[in-house]
Amino acid sequence: MRTFIAAAVLAVAATVMVTGPVAVAASASSVPVAYGVPYGHTGSNFVHGKVRPTGRLMWTGDGSAWFNIHSWSWWGRKGAWGSATVHVRSCWGSCFRYKTEHTTLHFYRVGTHNGQRYFTRLHFYLAHKVAGLGSGTLRFFSHGTPAWYY
Repeated sequence: MRTFIAAAVLAVAATVMVTGPVAVAASASSVPVAYGVPYGHTGSNFVHGKVRPTGRLMWTGDGSAWFNIHSWSWWGRKGAWGSATVHVRSCWGSCFRYKTEHTTLHFYRVGTHNGQRYFTRLHFYLAHKVAGLGSGTLRFFSHGTPAWYY
């Protein structure tokens, strides 16, 4: 009996060791990624997809606004919720002052490119307007810099 139990445990362990990485890779591909973080590319923006990206996400071509993504409270198959600080240019000409405000980010609307699921929309919620900017929704574009547009 002990020999049978030991053989069964070894068989299960061997199966987990062989199929474990395959199962992780398969489940990871079903989770959408965010492309275009921090910037877009001159060619295709379908490069360097990230799950739960942090740091900058540029969304204006002139650098007048961007998000500094801090953390994600949830990242799932249909959407993601995170926390960020938005930076918005508050003056023009030779002036480069920025105002900041905490914002909530919501990635949603999933598309597929070459078998990889990705988010195509990013809504940000601001409790107060920042330099005239209120809450809004950005769209992902497959080509161009930045990859996210208002």
